[in-house]
Amino acid sequence: MRPAVFLDRDDTLNQDAGYTFAVEDFAWVRGAPEALRLFTEAGLPLLVVTNQGGIARGLFTEADMHRFNNHMAGEAEKLGTPFLDIAFCPHHPDGVIAGLSGPCACRKPAPGMLLELAKRWQIDLSRSVMIGDRQTDVEAGEAAGATGYLFDLQGDLAELARDILNRHYTGLGDKPDR
Repeated sequence: MRPAVFLDRDDTLNQDAGYTFAVEDFAWVRGAPEALRLFTEAGLPLLVVTNQGGIARGLFTEADMHRFNNHMAGEAEKLGTPFLDIAFCPHHPDGVIAGLSGPCACRKPAPGMLLELAKRWQIDLSRSVMIGDRQTDVEAGEAAGATGYLFDLQGDLAELARDILNRHYTGLGDKPDR
C-alpha cells in the first residue's frame, strides 16, 4: 500500500466561477502545475475527488462534467503529471434530478469517494493527504483517515505542496514515507 495526494477540483486545481463545466472555462489555479509536478516527482499518485452537485441541480450534465474532467486530465498529462483517477459525487441535497437529491455516502464531507479510490488503488490513507478549498474537503480527508489541508485560493498551490512534502514525506524523488 502506498500514500497518495487527494485533491479537490474546483478552486483547488482549476479556477471556478461557480458550477464550472465548460472546457473553454478551464484554467489552473495559481501554482497548480508546479504542485502537481512536485507531488509526481515525489512519487505520489494524484487522485481527484470532486462534488459535482450541479448535475443534481440540473445545471449541467454528467457528460458535460466528464468532458471538463477529461480536458483537465489531458492538461495534467501534458505536464507529465497524470491523475491516477478522478471520482465525483453527482448528488446535492437541493437536487432536482430524480435519484440525485438527498443524502449520500460520497458527497464531501462524507469520505465515500476517498474510501472507494483507496480500495481500488490500494492507497494507505493514513499516509495520504487531502487538499481542498473548503472545510468539507478537509473533513472528508480526515474522516477517511488522511491528513486534511485547507487551500486558500489567495495562495499558491505549489507553496502548499512544498509544505506538505516537507511535513509528511522525505526528499523529492525519494519513496514517500511518513
